Amino acid sequence: MFFSPCFEIEAYFLMAGARGLWLVSLIALLYTVVTVGGMVIWVSVTYRGLLKLNWHTLEHNAGIITGVTLVLTGILSLFIH
Repeated sequence: MFFSPCFEIEAYFLMAGARGLWLVSLIALLYTVVTVGGMVIWVSVTYRGLLKLNWHTLEHNAGIITGVTLVLTGILSLFIH
C-alpha cells in the first residue's frame, strides 16, 4: 500500500460505479476521512514521542554525527559506484 495507495480501493470504486455516482462519492469521502484521520493520529503520536527525546545531547554532538555520516556515505559510495 505504501507504493500504490489507491490499488486496494479501486475494486470498491469499480463496484460502486455500477450503483451510481452517489455511492462513488460516498466511498471517496469515506476513504478521504479515514486516510486523513489516520495521518493526523500518526503525526500526533509521533510528535508526542519526539517531545520525550533528549535533544540537548543530539545538539551537543551534532558535529560528530554529521562527520560520521559524511564519512560513511563516502565509503559507501566507493563500493556502490
